[in-house]
Amino acid sequence: MQPYPDNPHDWALWLFKELENIQRTDSHWQGVLPTALVFDDIVRLLPHELIGPTNQTTRTVEFHPAHCNVFGSMDELVMGLRRREALGLFTVRELNYTHGRSQTVPPIISNYLDAVRLWKLLVSFSDYQREQSIIFIKTFEAKIEIRAEYSAQDLAKLGNLCSFATEYFESEHHREQKRNIVRASLLEVFKGELKVIFSSLLAKFDDFVDRVKASYSLYTADFSFEKLRLEVEKQNVDDTLRVNKIFSDIQNQLLALPAALMIAGAGVKDGIWSTNLAIFIGLTVFVWVMRQLIKNQQNSINSIHSEVQLRVQRVELQPVDISTKVLPLFESLTDRIVSQRRVLRNVWLAVLLVWLVATVMVAHAQFPGVFRAALAAIFTSGFE
Repeated sequence: MQPYPDNPHDWALWLFKELENIQRTDSHWQGVLPTALVFDDIVRLLPHELIGPTNQTTRTVEFHPAHCNVFGSMDELVMGLRRREALGLFTVRELNYTHGRSQTVPPIISNYLDAVRLWKLLVSFSDYQREQSIIFIKTFEAKIEIRAEYSAQDLAKLGNLCSFATEYFESEHHREQKRNIVRASLLEVFKGELKVIFSSLLAKFDDFVDRVKASYSLYTADFSFEKLRLEVEKQNVDDTLRVNKIFSDIQNQLLALPAALMIAGAGVKDGIWSTNLAIFIGLTVFVWVMRQLIKNQQNSINSIHSEVQLRVQRVELQPVDISTKVLPLFESLTDRIVSQRRVLRNVWLAVLLVWLVATVMVAHAQFPGVFRAALAAIFTSGFE
């Protein structure tokens, strides 16, 4: 024995298959349950939303298939909330179609699903929603209300809805601008009308799409590849000059490095503590000041690098065919930043080297015996 259905939808189909003398009466259907089936058991199993009055004597069962998403025609399907929200599971008997199960989708079903999708897309861009209506407002006087009213006869093929939805409604690129364009296009299509029904938009869908595409093309003309490339190149030149200036700002201070070393070499006196200490302290202060200058320049170049990365991220948000052509323009600037960081690091190493050499000079002049003994110990241990 075949198991009984496990959901109201399939129970409705089961009744159409099993009942005898099925006929429609007003808003419901009725039929006679075969004697091979236990009447009380079947009535007890039938979902409450499906079943109507029953008569055990005549074995008559009344039922409401539309309550369980089984419809006789498209006219029954396209009613009420179903105009705005497609059911996950439903059957249209005149088409012999069950949504989600039938392999072949009739054109009118595709048109219905597209209509529901278009309604949801418009809802996502609307200024606010009220019961069965969505409202688009540009100004106090420029606004339009679209009511979710259409019939099966209004369903038509919405060409390229998938690509249109992906590019203009679901993409995050220029989303707010596209929302403004959709609003303006609806106001143009229904110029002078404050309230329209959704079937009117279905009939004018191609006109609506053409207006949206044309308006967006005009908008994006200000964001062409050529303009973006020129802006990136101009900013890159400015950033390169800023990077170069970072090193030139401390060039005069760098000239003091060899001078400091010469002063240390000429001024150090054997055994004169005051002179040697003054030279050592002066040189240490000089090294500390140089360190602060170099840190300041390193912070400046890090700031420039952060700005460049932000510009790179903004370019990456552009369409791929544009971003792939513009991103290579940042390579030379990035290389220059890396090179300048390396120069600043080497400058700091040079400053440390000057301090180290001067320290050795002072130590040798002030403590010659200790210094020579230390060197001897170092070399001796090195050759053992």
